[in-house]
Amino acid sequence: MSTPTSATPAAGSGAPSQHPLDRGRALAGKVWPEVALLLAALLWWPVGFAGVTSWLHLPLSVFDGDVLFLGATAAAASVSLLVRSPWPRFAIVVVLSGLGWLLDAPAADEYPHERVVLAVLLGAAAFLGVVLGARGSKGPVAAATVLVVVAGLSPASWPTEAAVAVALALPFAVATWQRVAPTILSVARLVVTWLLFALLARALQHGWDVLRPGTGGGLTLREQARRVAEPAWDFVRTQWWTYSQARLQDLLPWLWLALGVAVVLVVVRVVTARLVADRKRKAAALDEERIARRS
Repeated sequence: MSTPTSATPAAGSGAPSQHPLDRGRALAGKVWPEVALLLAALLWWPVGFAGVTSWLHLPLSVFDGDVLFLGATAAAASVSLLVRSPWPRFAIVVVLSGLGWLLDAPAADEYPHERVVLAVLLGAAAFLGVVLGARGSKGPVAAATVLVVVAGLSPASWPTEAAVAVALALPFAVATWQRVAPTILSVARLVVTWLLFALLARALQHGWDVLRPGTGGGLTLREQARRVAEPAWDFVRTQWWTYSQARLQDLLPWLWLALGVAVVLVVVRVVTARLVADRKRKAAALDEERIARRS
């Protein structure tokens, strides 16, 4: 006779923690850090360099310094987005960057200061990418911001517009009827952020194109940097509207993906909210029933 009386309070007090939603969240919380580490390590090279070089190799040539910098920044930002702990972030980025350096670094300087310039570009890109991606764990909108930054910077051949489309849908994961205007503003801000970083990336590539074999002989690093910066700024100043229009045209076919992901997020959010509300209502009813029995 003691078994039913002892099981009833335990079942009542433990009911919330035994709910499938709670079990799923607990399991995800335990598994996700390890999954994120593996996923970040696997995505580092494709995000930054897919279609640019062969697997795990880096474009370690002074004339591809723009591709190296942009790709390494985008790759490090993707790692920082997925991995929340600071030291594992840096470990993945440093190890994979070091592996790429060992595979492709020139044995000697073919051009003045070549290895120093490449090392500085790779190191600066890794640090900048980690910093840019670090805020992505603060919520869906922050994660979406990192996604559009990665899409804007990456020189890889994967369809970066797909990442932008997914990013545009993420604000709807926290949208409510009372927050329609902030959600729309978040989407607009994401588009502007993407266009800004894509423009800066294209301007850097435009400026770097002035470097050709024999063009920098006898010039200091500062002078060579100035020769890259001037045409890059000219591109931003004269081509920003034309280039932005072209990128928006590239994005249009992917808006269906953004719409689909947004609908899925809203449906999942509504269903989850109803399940949680039903669970709370049932728990409250059980509590009232137990109180009534005791009285």
